[in-house]
Amino acid sequence: MLKSTDDVVMEQEDSASRHGEMTSWDINDIKLPQDIRQIDWFQEWPDSYVKHIYSSEDKNAQRHHSSWAMRNTNNHNSRILKKSCLGVVVCGNDCLTLDGRKIYLRPAICDKARQKQQRKCCPNCSGPLRLLSCRGHGGYPVTNFWRHEGQFIYFQSKGAHDHPRPETKLEAEARRSIQKTETAFPPSSPRLKRIQEVESLPGAMPTWEALPLLLSKPDTYTLPANLGKCLSKSSWEEMLGSYPERSSCPRAARE
Repeated sequence: MLKSTDDVVMEQEDSASRHGEMTSWDINDIKLPQDIRQIDWFQEWPDSYVKHIYSSEDKNAQRHHSSWAMRNTNNHNSRILKKSCLGVVVCGNDCLTLDGRKIYLRPAICDKARQKQQRKCCPNCSGPLRLLSCRGHGGYPVTNFWRHEGQFIYFQSKGAHDHPRPETKLEAEARRSIQKTETAFPPSSPRLKRIQEVESLPGAMPTWEALPLLLSKPDTYTLPANLGKCLSKSSWEEMLGSYPERSSCPRAARE
């Protein structure tokens, strides 16, 4: 059955009315819309003056996740969570990485940690770091609001970010992990060089300097069969005596 022109017009008006109701609400309203027929996909980088309605089952919405560097801000309404943007940390030399990217670090949430972060050097060029504060909401930081009501989680953003996107939390964790590894074994480390030499020559005769490294990983390296011909019994006993935890080496190796 074909719909009349009046029916089509009424349906369009109802749809426009529902759409207006969905977008006209404010996070501070006493009553928020509940007749939600379609929830929004979660937005990792919300920007500008936007509103979203998520399902209360959405894990990212439950965690109030955002890839922008946001921190909790004091709010007089206990039903609404307020978060403000911290901006991004950049290199003072405006350097580029080998793949042509700029350094956009994630600011630390704690004030003291953020101040300490700015006293560190750029991980790419060792230049000074500086903080680009967010001023996208009338000179103030962009603010995000979260509110849980029944089966839905309401989100509202006020302000547009006036700075580049920082690295995500996962990218920041991966970078710090790599930096810790490089600090523990710097390229110029004599220990790392000895390990590389031993690993690159699995069939070569190990030197006295490299033997402690081999004995520290008995399951990784196999000692050469002619090692006993080059080392006397007294030398073996002296060496093994220095590593009592390795006294359980195979009998064939000791003989």
